[in-house]
Amino acid sequence: MKYLSQLSLLLPLAFFVGASIQYLGVSPGDDSLVSLYIRDGFLIIALILSLPLIYKQKWASDRNVLRGLRHLFFLVLITSSILFLSGDRLESLQSQFFDQAFFRANLSDHIFVISWAFFALVFMLIALGTLRNLIYIKRKKSTAAIFTLFMVFLLFYSLISLPQSNYYRDSILHDFALYRYFTYAVLFVLINLATLNSFRVGWINYLNKKQKLGCFWGGLILLPIQVLFVINFRKITPMESFSPLLEQFIEMGMLFLTLYLGFSFLALLAHLPTAQLYDRKMQQIQSLHDLSRSLSSEFDWTKLVRTIVKLASEVTGAEYAWLELYGAGNGSLSLISSKHLMEFERKGWSATTAERLIDWLKRTKETMICNQVNKNDLVKDIQTWKKDIGSLIAVPMIASDRLLGFLYVGKRYEFGFEQDDAEMLRAFSDQATIAVENARLVEESIVKERLEQELKIAHEAQMKLLPKQMPKLAGFELEAVCVTANEVGGDYYDFFELGHNKLGIVIGDVSGKGPSAAFYTAEVKGIMEALAKEALSPQEMLVATNEILYRNFDRKTFISLIYGIIDAESKLFAFCRAGHCPILYVRETRVECERLEPKGLGIGLDAGPLFQKSLQPQSIQLSSGDTLLLYTDGLTEARNINGEEFGENRLAATLLAVKNKASIDMKKHIVHSVYTFFDGQNAYDDLTFIIVKAV
Repeated sequence: MKYLSQLSLLLPLAFFVGASIQYLGVSPGDDSLVSLYIRDGFLIIALILSLPLIYKQKWASDRNVLRGLRHLFFLVLITSSILFLSGDRLESLQSQFFDQAFFRANLSDHIFVISWAFFALVFMLIALGTLRNLIYIKRKKSTAAIFTLFMVFLLFYSLISLPQSNYYRDSILHDFALYRYFTYAVLFVLINLATLNSFRVGWINYLNKKQKLGCFWGGLILLPIQVLFVINFRKITPMESFSPLLEQFIEMGMLFLTLYLGFSFLALLAHLPTAQLYDRKMQQIQSLHDLSRSLSSEFDWTKLVRTIVKLASEVTGAEYAWLELYGAGNGSLSLISSKHLMEFERKGWSATTAERLIDWLKRTKETMICNQVNKNDLVKDIQTWKKDIGSLIAVPMIASDRLLGFLYVGKRYEFGFEQDDAEMLRAFSDQATIAVENARLVEESIVKERLEQELKIAHEAQMKLLPKQMPKLAGFELEAVCVTANEVGGDYYDFFELGHNKLGIVIGDVSGKGPSAAFYTAEVKGIMEALAKEALSPQEMLVATNEILYRNFDRKTFISLIYGIIDAESKLFAFCRAGHCPILYVRETRVECERLEPKGLGIGLDAGPLFQKSLQPQSIQLSSGDTLLLYTDGLTEARNINGEEFGENRLAATLLAVKNKASIDMKKHIVHSVYTFFDGQNAYDDLTFIIVKAV
């Protein structure tokens, strides 16, 4: 393979050298059409053999977009500099070529033209390879085909445009109108293919705000230089004297490069206004992540409460943060930890500082967001204690319907927060609540009691993740069950209201059992809730979730998921499956149960490219009476006293037996069938399933 790789480099070089020798060996006045055909024949073979160089380059990838952009920037800069520095001599040789004096030029001029042609060709091949790598980032199914088609038409147009050049003016096709129109048609297709490829700028999504600004300033420099380069290339270079074919190939390649840079710059301009928002969203999700990772294993009370207020301020961009908790013994409210509060403010705090706000939080159990503290009767008393606060968010910390305390964040100026900040802090608070409960348990219990209470808290945390009531969706009945086994597991399901009569549905199962599985489930819930607001497709949702979780899961942990979206208006169910159990689908008009099992890899098993490639989106058009059953493996792997599994076939038969009944009756029948099958045997795993019935 090593020798074949070297051969792939030497062969096109050998044909280029052959064309150069033929060019130098032609006597003045003997440059006939036959010799031109021979030379361009050598060069077309050299170009075809050079194509693998375009596809083998690794200058850019989704892991290192900036390297490819820097490479392209300096490549254009250096080549343009050489063109402009050699402009006088190139322009002189160009003028000689048009008045036929060029054929009497000395040998050094001919060698100079060959050297310039070789350099320009190498530049074009490297530039096309870099563009190809950028175009392939976040590629679609048609991306490779469109780029390859562009390369084919680029070579084809370079070949068929030869008779239209000045060098082939003695050809019978030079003034043939029909042939000229055919050439224009091919050129039209080529430009359209170049434009289609220029729209492939998905790599911009991989850049943060700082990188996007850097690319913006680089583009302001690079784009004008590239435009001048293209304008002056044909005007001052005598490459046509060496090969009109090569000159046309490089010129059209330059045009494509300019077009791609122009579209990229425009796309970058469109992304700049939202760059900060995107970075902030990623920072919020990462902070949510850090909390889950650090709090799930943090038992030191002092470090825990400091971490909570620190990350609460980071996730919302707040200047102040403080945590108030009720004592485990006396039940009094205390200021436990704070960030950026003055010493006299900490000492001046009392349980009556925000009495009206606390009463409201206790009664409603909702998040309070106030962007004008001095104008809100519920919170303006806080300014008596904290005089320089302008906007505030307060979140009650609730565990199993029990109020643990309150988490606050604030800013000096008014209108400092958005609703998104409040929702993110609420998700953050849910995980902090679990951590506070866990840390208190560790402090107050002996080793045996602590282990038992950890399981209980993890169980409560798992139950807290589940929706308290079923969502309402016109035209559908929804029911769900999650019955935990003796040991806490990692089963999870949830619903997301997406607006426009659409509902997101997710069901998943974290590998392993115990508190760690429950905490990972809490982490997944927080991330899914944050991403659901972005209105992503099922495939995009799973890809984004995997990208975040892969960096934080240990390599022994993964989660299987199904995420789908129901469109109530069209009754379309679109979903993706990430290594989870298949969906059982029962149609009203049929007597069999279908398995919906599109391809998909579990989340946390791969960094991204293989995971994204493995996902296979699928859509189902539901009719009245159709039923979908989404479940975890605890349902099919339930064992009776003889060790026999309930199994998928028995589950399908159970579902078919009640397919014409309401979803609530279907749920009761499935649960009854499974527990009858147990015959007194304890469940080994959680029993979790969702029923979706079109009515």
